[in-house]
Amino acid sequence: MYKHTGSIILFVMSFAANASDTTLIAPMFEGLRGCQSAYSDQSVKNLQEANSICLKRNESAGSVVDEKLRKIGHKKSSDGRFELGYTFGMPLLSYIKFTGGKPSVKRDLIIRDLKIISDSDRAMVLYLFSNHFSGKDQEPAVEKISQDSTNLMRLADNSIPIDKYFSATTYPWVLNDKTSLIDQTRRLAMNAILKEVCKLPETDQKKIRAVTTLGEVHHFFPNFAGGMGYAGDYQITDYGEKSKEGFKKWLKSKFGQIERLNAFMSSNFEKFEQVTPPSKNITKEELSTFFDHLDAHAHGVIPFFGWAYDKEGVAFDINVYLNGLFVGQAKTGLTRLDVAQAIPELNESDVGYRYDLDFSSLPPGKHHVQLRLLSRGKTSVLGDYALNVMDRQQRSPKTIPQFTLREAATDIPEEFNYWLDYPKQDAAVFYNPLAKLWNQYREMQVTREIETYAKIITNSCIPKEKVFSHQIGSDFNASWNSKLFAAEESLEANPFYTLGVNLYGGIIYSDYFFNWLEENGHTRYGVPEMHPMSPVGVKKIANAMVRHNKNGAVFISPYFMSAQPERFGASKEHDKFKIVPTNSFYGSSQFFNAIKKVMK
Repeated sequence: MYKHTGSIILFVMSFAANASDTTLIAPMFEGLRGCQSAYSDQSVKNLQEANSICLKRNESAGSVVDEKLRKIGHKKSSDGRFELGYTFGMPLLSYIKFTGGKPSVKRDLIIRDLKIISDSDRAMVLYLFSNHFSGKDQEPAVEKISQDSTNLMRLADNSIPIDKYFSATTYPWVLNDKTSLIDQTRRLAMNAILKEVCKLPETDQKKIRAVTTLGEVHHFFPNFAGGMGYAGDYQITDYGEKSKEGFKKWLKSKFGQIERLNAFMSSNFEKFEQVTPPSKNITKEELSTFFDHLDAHAHGVIPFFGWAYDKEGVAFDINVYLNGLFVGQAKTGLTRLDVAQAIPELNESDVGYRYDLDFSSLPPGKHHVQLRLLSRGKTSVLGDYALNVMDRQQRSPKTIPQFTLREAATDIPEEFNYWLDYPKQDAAVFYNPLAKLWNQYREMQVTREIETYAKIITNSCIPKEKVFSHQIGSDFNASWNSKLFAAEESLEANPFYTLGVNLYGGIIYSDYFFNWLEENGHTRYGVPEMHPMSPVGVKKIANAMVRHNKNGAVFISPYFMSAQPERFGASKEHDKFKIVPTNSFYGSSQFFNAIKKVMK
């Protein structure tokens, strides 16, 4: 149910909390390789020059961070709910150098970087960073590693989806390959960092409240910055040789005998070695067998999504009917930043709705799907769809008999604003059970990658309860195709790490997220990146942070603040996220004031 809570004070901020219930607010900072002396020197013109000076002087940014945080608030809030610290990202590949083709570690740089923990008196989150993003400090290692294409994931046409996001290049590093150079260098750097962390005095080690591993881990697709939805051709990774061979081994492990796989899929393979991952669209390409088919819905699910909100804040439900029978309610309160940014009077972005219809067990034929609004005690029809569930022979679908559904009571209320985005009318879908298995395998690849590096951390002096993932929640965005990312399984409760999930937009305050936590058994979690992305107001953001505290958030990392001087220049688009009192973009100034509010 969607609830408008803009005018409701959700929590009493003065309630005292135990120390064990404290949430660390730890903004992610840029410029933490600099130092006060270099930043204060007007002759120093850029970040690279400052970093070099600070390294030679063996100075950290500890005093810079402390000064920035003092302007926001005390170390602890008066109600005991929050502590104010920082997130320190250590880009693993920036500590790697190659000599004669062999990687080694820049130990001196690691020791200097970790000096910030001793030099600052604040608690912190240690972010051991090495995902698809590549900054300038990582370029030498990245250039060397990416020269061997076996380190990179592939699309079905054998191309590699290297892309751009803002000013950063994104590299789709392979998953679960211990023989790859990317895996070897990451391990080398992470183990070296942890070795030095464990040498720190106990007082400094206690400042580390959480360690997040790698950053967002997921699969890839073309047009990384804008292709996360359902437009265009459906292209995914990983079709590298080791990934394809791994899929066959995974199938054999899962089913044991080829006859069991055949029974599950109604197929006739003679051995697992004959099975190849699906990669062709039946409506556009010639298939060798039906099991080659792959598109956005081949795994047996088609989404119905759009956006909806009541201008007066009245609660509503969206009920879904299949062939005249009620089958469920759409999720509401999902993020739609595009809508909030397009409608001037709409500040909130938790206006997305979505219902995922599983058609895998439906008989072939033309089915009828209807979305109905339930608001103010009355029903209205939002949308009608014909859904053609096709058989493997692509025969013309026959109409499925309908149950009689009582007519809707009224037209859509004037106060209600909405749009039906997807799917198109009269959509045709084909269920390929091998596509479902292929997606399950891809999700397993993502989860195992995070587990692998979480185990490295827990094998050091860092206790398991401090180890968190740093994941993307693609399902929280109503219009995104989560199968492109294949990260859903990694968000489930896991014995090797605690959930860390990035939250952008309306999901940070939406009822949906907190219900999702409960449904998935997450009583402790972290938010490695957070930003409201729209001007929802100080009170609402502050109340959301209190709600996160009450629901078990160990830390929240607002994205982002800066330690470096403004004279070093800025990235116009990226700086819209900067959390300072003067930044009017994306509700950033309101986020800053909300942090100040909860820290009082």
